[in-house]
Amino acid sequence: MVCGGLAVLWACGCATKAGSTGSAIELPASAAPSPELAGLSFLVGSWVSVNPNKTVNEEVWTPARGNSMAALFRQVRRDGKPALHEVTLVSVEPEGVMLRLRHLHGALEVPEKQSEVSIFRLVSAGNGRCEFVGTGVGEAAEVAGVVYRADGPDVLVMDVTFVPGGKEKGYSVRYTRE
Repeated sequence: MVCGGLAVLWACGCATKAGSTGSAIELPASAAPSPELAGLSFLVGSWVSVNPNKTVNEEVWTPARGNSMAALFRQVRRDGKPALHEVTLVSVEPEGVMLRLRHLHGALEVPEKQSEVSIFRLVSAGNGRCEFVGTGVGEAAEVAGVVYRADGPDVLVMDVTFVPGGKEKGYSVRYTRE
């Protein structure tokens, strides 16, 4: 079925066959990245981290297109099975740049007690660092903020802080570019 799908893409000119000298794709003006997202460009790429318990975290960030960019997180258990997925959308909205995320279990089911989308607002971005603050909406209502920062060209650090007096303690994850 995949081959048939690829054949359709090639026939319509949407894909380039291996070995051909096709030019780079020309995107429409609507896909030009919104200037409000420029400070987040350091996030783009595939990042991986190994936790102390030997589970693996991955984050893949797409480039900004139009007024949004997206990310996918997954955690792989020690037995190789998926533990958790997280889908993230960063978008330019009337109230500012917002980050929305949803957690999914390993088989993509929505956790019963985590059915709401968590929402964060961008408060600063630039020079390889961005900070989002929690809005109190969604399952991450106790998350005070998330900071992403580049530590050189091939290391991305994510710092998560929680509201004072909460059950959770802050943590950092250090990712390496894959």
